[in-house]
Amino acid sequence: MSGGAEDTNSTGPGRSRTVAVFATLAVLGLVLDLWTKHAAFDPGFRPDPPKPIAGGWAMFQLTTSFNEGALFGVGQGWTWLFALLSLVAVAGVFFWMFWLGGRSSAWLTVALGLILAGTLGNLYDRAGIHGETYPDGTVRAGEQRYAVRDFLLFTFGDPETPMPMRYHYPVFNFADVFLVTGAVMLVLKSFQAEEPESEAGDIEEPDVVTRPASSPETEPSDPPGSPPAATAS
Repeated sequence: MSGGAEDTNSTGPGRSRTVAVFATLAVLGLVLDLWTKHAAFDPGFRPDPPKPIAGGWAMFQLTTSFNEGALFGVGQGWTWLFALLSLVAVAGVFFWMFWLGGRSSAWLTVALGLILAGTLGNLYDRAGIHGETYPDGTVRAGEQRYAVRDFLLFTFGDPETPMPMRYHYPVFNFADVFLVTGAVMLVLKSFQAEEPESEAGDIEEPDVVTRPASSPETEPSDPPGSPPAATAS
């Protein structure tokens, strides 16, 4: 399958453009993620009632939730570990982009830019920079909260089925969207076949052995007993 974008030149203006695209995606994605989180977790924010989509088979709702684990809520309580893995992921993105030739491909450039934006967005939350604390009435009330802020909720199921019995997709944020999109793009890229060096069915021309023109010194002599060659008059 094709990557969906043509590879750019490995040097010159093409490389500069891919680096600019990579940086722009990372910065804009990070800003969008942090801005939407800030808006959703504003003290005056009130969750919306579920809104039907696709005839009620899907429901969308803005809500607020803290995730102390990884994507889809895996590994609750291991925030420090996922923060460390996020740092490793950031280093890996830059290594792939600038040392393994990622910037030579527009497709990889977009994928790595999205992954960097998502990783930085969630790393910001895991480091507790958002300033959120545990609410009053909890065991850790007032303590710094090192958790990712999620606010997008989708629910799926028959419209006649009560909401508690429907499938609730894990609450997520835009950083998760960027991460998943970038990861899917990398998977699709891995299925792209390597371009063959020569087209199938091409017939290579046989090597032609050129011989130097004969000279009087190398001209073979007449065999013994043969009549002399006629000369032009």
